[in-house]
Amino acid sequence: MKINEISQIAAEYGNDFIFAFCTFLDEFYAADGEEKIVMLIDEPSKGNLNKTQYCMLACAAHKLSNDYKLNIPQWAMKKKYTMPYPIYAFDTKNIEYQEFLRNTSPMEYSSRNVFYGGNVLQRV
Repeated sequence: MKINEISQIAAEYGNDFIFAFCTFLDEFYAADGEEKIVMLIDEPSKGNLNKTQYCMLACAAHKLSNDYKLNIPQWAMKKKYTMPYPIYAFDTKNIEYQEFLRNTSPMEYSSRNVFYGGNVLQRV
């Protein structure tokens, strides 16, 4: 499977979001600069993702754009891609872990009420 646009995750792979997102990241990291721009440009608007998943894609597009000094796609800055309440990695209820996630999450995530920690886009 090759996912060469962030919009494909919602349109084609919504039922297996984590796998599709990780596959997209692998493709993104392997792409050259011009390809990276194309991979982020289209809004992932068609699909059956939930609000959290759409917000995750906007956070990722924003962070990847900043990391690679690309223009941030306009769609990623839409207010609809902000969670109305904080969400935490692993849906944790542990107060200490929530605090850790709040302190380490990148601005591109925390500004949207998404707290997944500083290594959210790292692949091992």
